[in-house]
Amino acid sequence: MVVLFENKKVLELYRLETTACVAKYKFAKHIIEKYKLRIGQLIDAPDLKTIAQIKSLNLEKLKGDRKGQLSIRMDSQFRICFREVNENEIAVEILELTDYH
Repeated sequence: MVVLFENKKVLELYRLETTACVAKYKFAKHIIEKYKLRIGQLIDAPDLKTIAQIKSLNLEKLKGDRKGQLSIRMDSQFRICFREVNENEIAVEILELTDYH
């Protein structure tokens, strides 16, 4: 799947070294590592159906202010929010890493 990044922060969280992300964005090391793993899973998946089959990701359509967005879980506290850019191209755009608590 093609993964796009909405802003510099979500791109750097994926591309920078883990220690640089921890220093710059103040996330714990294990959160950065899990984020990189989850983005890798999105990239490796051929489509969102495959992502939905991985129960630990808990793919969800969001409601309210986030209508039109989807999320996958990193752990019980953090989620990656994204939207499907184009169903035909099988691309998603990462919007943010967010703390749901």
